[in-house]
Amino acid sequence: QEIAEDLSYRYYKNELTHKDIEYLKENFDIKLEKVEVGLKADIKASHSDLDNKIDNIENNLNNKIDNNFNELDNKIDNVENNLNNKIDNKFTELDNKIDKIETSLKSDIASVSNEVALVRKDMEINKMELNSQLV
Repeated sequence: QEIAEDLSYRYYKNELTHKDIEYLKENFDIKLEKVEVGLKADIKASHSDLDNKIDNIENNLNNKIDNNFNELDNKIDNVENNLNNKIDNKFTELDNKIDKIETSLKSDIASVSNEVALVRKDMEINKMELNSQLV
């Protein structure tokens, strides 16, 4: 404070020397450099903070996207499994129906075959009776 008052008084009296002006300039330059270094450090710290915040946001978004994709994959897998189970059940039902029809048809064929055999026997008997009547 005293130096500033002395310099202002000498400036007012027009008694400032060239050395005084150089001293003021050097002092001002040093203070300016300190302010500049401080500002650069603050800017660098702010830039680093912003980079970290952006990275955190990006990571959070990527995690949310990955989680949503996983949820969708799980839902798709569940739907696929449900459809496969339904299809398998329908095939099993159809196989059972086919087996029942096949068993029923085999039974009907066996029954018809027995009836045909009985008819043949009756025809043989009738043929023999007819032959015996004709002779």
